[in-house]
Amino acid sequence: MDNFRIDITGEGVKTMESAMVIAFGGGHDDRKPRTAEAYAIDPEKGLIFFWTAGLDKNIVKLPFKLDAIGAADFARRWLAEQDYGREPDHDGSNGKGWRLYNNSWSRVEGYSGSIVAILPNWAWYGK
Repeated sequence: MDNFRIDITGEGVKTMESAMVIAFGGGHDDRKPRTAEAYAIDPEKGLIFFWTAGLDKNIVKLPFKLDAIGAADFARRWLAEQDYGREPDHDGSNGKGWRLYNNSWSRVEGYSGSIVAILPNWAWYGK
């Protein structure tokens, strides 16, 4: 499917795993979800997972394929070391969350062969 899109803001490991399962199955045979063979880090688009390697010089081939749960663990560890910037100021509190997304044509804009990207994102908790 060429028009599968996902854009989820969330917090927590289980929610991220569920989002990755959807992203890795998106637009393809659910009996055989995609695996990631490579990744890239784009300063604006975040950590990007690819179903194929070698399409761009900035893509790093993984030493083994990652399924959705493995990609979620990789992303969780990467996010733990990211700068989230200044906490939003609102009537409530914040937690360190994430945004998982892709764009048109079922990929991250500008990256052929991509599955999904993830960025650090503040989770807001109102009163």
